[in-house]
Amino acid sequence: MIDIAIVNYRSAADTLTAVAAVTPWRHGLIWVVDNSEDGAEATRLSDLLAGRPEVRLLVPERNLGFGGGCNLAFGQSTAEFFLLLNPDARIDERGIMALMAAMRLYPRFGGASPKTFWDADRRFLLPSAFPQTPQVLLAMTAALRAPRLAKWGAARYLRKMRSAMAADKPYSVPFLVGAVMMLRRTAVLAAGGLFDPDYFMFYEDTDLSLRLRRAGYRLGIAPMAEAVHEYRHKSYKAELMMASRQTYFAKNHPGFFRLTAQLARLDRWQRPVLWSEWGEVLTDPVGAPTELHERLGGAGVVALSPSVMMMPALFRPVGEEPAQLSAQDWARLEPGTYMLACSGGKYGPALRWASFERQ
Repeated sequence: MIDIAIVNYRSAADTLTAVAAVTPWRHGLIWVVDNSEDGAEATRLSDLLAGRPEVRLLVPERNLGFGGGCNLAFGQSTAEFFLLLNPDARIDERGIMALMAAMRLYPRFGGASPKTFWDADRRFLLPSAFPQTPQVLLAMTAALRAPRLAKWGAARYLRKMRSAMAADKPYSVPFLVGAVMMLRRTAVLAAGGLFDPDYFMFYEDTDLSLRLRRAGYRLGIAPMAEAVHEYRHKSYKAELMMASRQTYFAKNHPGFFRLTAQLARLDRWQRPVLWSEWGEVLTDPVGAPTELHERLGGAGVVALSPSVMMMPALFRPVGEEPAQLSAQDWARLEPGTYMLACSGGKYGPALRWASFERQ
């Protein structure tokens, strides 16, 4: 009834933890696709998954990418519902069954995702997928030239996301993230299949979301289901992400792609980001969460993002006070520059913006 697909790339420990969170699985099969191109990794997975009859290990001859790995599992599955699960994401049987219940309650949902937290302590939420449309891309490009307007937009975005995530019933969104996403088989087939093989990694879930909606289906967030995705923003993936962005807009918005000279005109129009125009800049790198809290004057974090415009951002749930980052939170932040929305401490309750460099 419900099959699960996990694509592993040299992350056996994470993959085994994700499997353990849902096993014993009595409602279908768990497909683990090992893209590692490493015999030792495949052997380790095989040994550790032994004794779990519901798990099927698939080892392709080459790295198929995230989309290709999911396609391999989907092609062998016959389940009515198909759950995509990242190795660094965690959901239990209760959450999966709640997702399925939402899909049954809303038969026009072609796909649905749970309320997803960034941390196991469930202190910070991850937003639903950021819309990828020509209008949004134009607005984001223009915002870089108007920091005051962009800060207003960032604050509005945060309010909207926090409010949406406080809902207690399923609601529609334009796009879903493939990290934890349940799909209806009939909807996927009606949309032309699971992932377009032209995407190796990134934007394959965006492309599928758009195809599902064009096929007449809706996409939803089911807040009664909860998951954790310990997402890390890795800057070295930026080049691959940009290449996939080109593929996505060329395929789905060809007129816009041509008019912007393959998006190059938008890139040229952007100006360098001056973090000081957006808020306070902590001039020296920060080495620990306690140091960050102290240098913010005791203020707590409302939201945090690698983007100066806070899109996307992880954020505190509605009704929860601003929080100090924990040591575990800090460990998940890759070195780089981050923008904070914070409040409290000696500066009072008003929302303010500050950027810092994480060592």
